[in-house]
Amino acid sequence: MNIRSLIKRIPSGVMILIAINICILVVLTFVNFGLRMSGSETQAAGWLDLPAGTGFLERPWTVVTYMFTQTDIWHAIFNMLWLYWFGMMFQNLTSPGRLIRLYLIAGLAGAAAYIAGSLIWVNAAGTGLEGASAAVMGIVTATACMAPDYKLSLFLFGQVKLKWIAIVTIGLFALGLTGSNAGAHIAHFGGVAAGAGYAVTIRYRLRRKRLVKYDSASIPEADARRELDQLLDKVRRSGYGSLTAAEQRRLFELSRHV
Repeated sequence: MNIRSLIKRIPSGVMILIAINICILVVLTFVNFGLRMSGSETQAAGWLDLPAGTGFLERPWTVVTYMFTQTDIWHAIFNMLWLYWFGMMFQNLTSPGRLIRLYLIAGLAGAAAYIAGSLIWVNAAGTGLEGASAAVMGIVTATACMAPDYKLSLFLFGQVKLKWIAIVTIGLFALGLTGSNAGAHIAHFGGVAAGAGYAVTIRYRLRRKRLVKYDSASIPEADARRELDQLLDKVRRSGYGSLTAAEQRRLFELSRHV
């Protein structure tokens, strides 16, 4: 087996993230079941959830573990569906590595926002933070920033552009800031800010690379950059689904190497 065929067998960034989330959910479900059977009221996720305020200093690992920890099955299903839909789009526009990097960055930004919010606003403390929502919202926001006019088919609403899906979702989170789960919504905004910043950074780096490398010695690189720009413009105008299978493969190749 050569290196190329081995790489093709590696799961995509989306599937890696979903697999980690599901594995932790299954393990926690069985552990909690065992604890209940033994008469204990302890919840296994307590060591993985992010504590409010300065509580993370005693459990520093929770700034990472919380974003993979979910005990509510319906909440997990919702997050994984959004991660799959938007993660696949973001991954196709960039690369699997950038998707995983964004998930972690947005999750850490959500943790920072939650910790700061719980220190400033007592109503934001709650019982701790868990779930992939902040990280997923970072991916949703970044995807909407990179392909705002891409359309998704929504039940009862028909074709809706990504930018409107992101705007409405963020608006709903803003309404939740006055509720009992304010801390989680503050974390969502941390993820949103990270996603927007990451998308801007990627676009800036691509433009900078194009300007630096556009000289007589890098004509092939410049041609590849122009081809990538044309494919991205087509995605913005007509959506990712408008690309042919060959164009989708070419977009993935160019986004990794240009």
